[in-house]
Amino acid sequence: MFAHERRDVLAARLRHVDRMADALRRLSAEVERLNARVDGLDSDLTTGLRRGVSVMEWNARRQLTFVQKARESSNRRTRAESVRQQVLARIRQAARQREPILAGPWTGEVGFELLYWAPFVRWAIERFGIEPARVTLLSRGGTASWYGVDGVRYLDVLDLCSPDEFRRRTMKERKQRTLRAFDRHLVRQARERIGRRAALLHPAMMYALFEPFWTLQTSLRWVQDFTRAQRIVPPAIEGLRLPQPYVAVRFYFSKCFRETPGNHERVRSLIRRLAAETNVVVLGSGVALDEHREIGPANAGPHDDGRHDRVHTVEHLMRPETNLAVQTAVIAGAQAFIGTYGGFSYLAPLCGVNSVALYSQRNYYPHHLDFARHVFQAVGGGSLSVIGVSA
Repeated sequence: MFAHERRDVLAARLRHVDRMADALRRLSAEVERLNARVDGLDSDLTTGLRRGVSVMEWNARRQLTFVQKARESSNRRTRAESVRQQVLARIRQAARQREPILAGPWTGEVGFELLYWAPFVRWAIERFGIEPARVTLLSRGGTASWYGVDGVRYLDVLDLCSPDEFRRRTMKERKQRTLRAFDRHLVRQARERIGRRAALLHPAMMYALFEPFWTLQTSLRWVQDFTRAQRIVPPAIEGLRLPQPYVAVRFYFSKCFRETPGNHERVRSLIRRLAAETNVVVLGSGVALDEHREIGPANAGPHDDGRHDRVHTVEHLMRPETNLAVQTAVIAGAQAFIGTYGGFSYLAPLCGVNSVALYSQRNYYPHHLDFARHVFQAVGGGSLSVIGVSA
């Protein structure tokens, strides 16, 4: 359906809702007049009349509530359609120009980049016929492979600022619903690296467009229409040597997996049991970029069962600007992935690896998990099993 047709349909719906509201207001006024007349009649007669009027009044209120909800729903659809038109217009304008396009900067969560932002960027490039050579991706940690677009340029945020500055300036608000001061700072530096003016495809556009889905006002079809799901082809990492076969493990503390003595022991016990059967590669970023405290090999590995030779790390390869690229390559080569429920448990299935994600508190949004599983199935990826530690 074309945009003008959608507007016509919405306008017709609103006119119908307005007519219903007018009719219900007239009915309510009639009910009030009947109540006034009943007061002057015989008491025996008024009992039956009052019951009838009461039923009419209850029905009128119920219908009015329905109409109000219908109007609110129409208003939400109208707002969503308005945002949709604005976002499409801005991307279309950038596509028609001949200047470079800067996609980012992305400074938010791993999960949102994997499920929403990278697929949104792919969709925009494909939908509007943008030449990949015009696009510069601006993210952090070496995530170029997550976008899977040949010919684009990648620029890392951590080449433009220190990890300490990144953490300090993103800690308060991770979600980029507006163009923040730090984003503007990064955009200016990126444009200097590019050497000329560049149009901006900023995450705030995606946040505004996908808000109806995240607030449960629409189905996942809304997000599907503006994303292109795709398997991740892992990057080649020089110097990466791993034992075969192995299981990749990455745990960190979060709202879903609180830092408690019990959870510390669960991770240590899990790695001990895994190391009794196979090689284990314990992952960590090597740098603190957010509020999640990692459970690295120093405090997660087995220390009392003689299996030290089966627990491995890749700490020697970890640098801030490439740490996510290294972890992607490790996870993609694993037999399976086990870790905290969150972004990395999405990364494994997108690389074709089955994932087991643990949580100690069910403090997550099910619609993100539902969408993730739909994506994994669509791209022929791995499975994701989410398990409470109490089980």
